[in-house]
Amino acid sequence: MVETMATTGLSPERGGWLRKPERGTIVGIRALLAAHRVFGRRFAVGLLHVVALYYALFATGARAASRDYLRRVIDEPRFVDVLRHIATFAVCSFDRILLAAGRLEGLTIERTGDHHLRALHDARKGAILLGAHLGSFEALRASGDAEGLVVNVLAHFANARKIIAMLAAVAPGFDARVIEIDPDAPHWALKVAECVANGELVAVLGDRTGLGQGTATADFLGGRAEFPTGPYALASVLRCPIYLTFGLYLGDGRYALHCEPFAESVELPRAERSARIAVLVQRYATRLEAYVRRAPHCWFNFYRFWS
Repeated sequence: MVETMATTGLSPERGGWLRKPERGTIVGIRALLAAHRVFGRRFAVGLLHVVALYYALFATGARAASRDYLRRVIDEPRFVDVLRHIATFAVCSFDRILLAAGRLEGLTIERTGDHHLRALHDARKGAILLGAHLGSFEALRASGDAEGLVVNVLAHFANARKIIAMLAAVAPGFDARVIEIDPDAPHWALKVAECVANGELVAVLGDRTGLGQGTATADFLGGRAEFPTGPYALASVLRCPIYLTFGLYLGDGRYALHCEPFAESVELPRAERSARIAVLVQRYATRLEAYVRRAPHCWFNFYRFWS
């Protein structure tokens, strides 16, 4: 697939998605870009659906994880629901490349709550944008670029080297706003602090654990699941607000961006740290569930998520 099919393995281990190899290829991505350029979006999306069908048929781990998740949001999911789930992931991943390259033809971006980000920009105030593997975050970055907002992305790239290389190739300067979390080199935290101090936005996804970071358990879609605690600890250290940001894919090239305040400040005194983080994680899980139910085929965690 385009972004990475690293998440298609059904892993019983926390953070197991980080150890799954990418299955997409640079050649395949370039072929899709060429098809899009010559024949248009409809043709390229058709090819992506063919690829999605292959994965739905033969990637047993992805299929099982998809069905397990869909049972929580759709009554008696069928194979066609699994296929749509994987196909939506493929299309959003491909659109990520188009958005990074500024090729917005055929794409429509609707925005709700973007006045929050404009207010931050006008006040030259930095913040953490807390999202999820839900739809496309690149749509928010592209929209922000158009309005002069500086959005940096903080993420794990241990298993996504190909897609990062491709994004940097089609969109020169893309990697200048990418901050890689490296547990062996804490300088990334200094870079985040610098960005926030400069009044910039730092985007981080809050629905995957791994790389030895802390976790807390929350109720989510009828079960108990682990979520990372890093975003809240980071906001506490940087003394900056957190805003929830989700980019839902509505089909036919349409994205709906949503932004809402989450925490104006995060205080974590030592004696209450665990309890306060648990409250924040549960609030995040509750809001994520609300958005997932709006667009159930847009949540892209193809691995075993619930305890």
